[in-house]
Amino acid sequence: MTDPLGELDGPFVVRWIREAAAAIHEHRDFLTQLDAAIGDADHGLNMDRGFAAAVEALESDSNRPPGQLLETAGSTLVLSVGGAAGPLYGSALR
Repeated sequence: MTDPLGELDGPFVVRWIREAAAAIHEHRDFLTQLDAAIGDADHGLNMDRGFAAAVEALESDSNRPPGQLLETAGSTLVLSVGGAAGPLYGSALR
């Protein structure tokens, strides 16, 4: 039986981050509204910016091993997303 996800290789990681970035972009305003209730109403904007930067960082070489790609994506989030979200999500990927 073949795996419906395909091989969990570098291109899979890039697709996964790209799809996450698209979902965050699509729901950016909603994420910001949620943050407005308890924070400074910038979570959606920050996550959108950070995941867009992560996609850009990964596009140059999607054939690297998955661990290297996750390290790159995580480091990009740490450096480009403000507040606690950057280190939180970035460390989870790393």
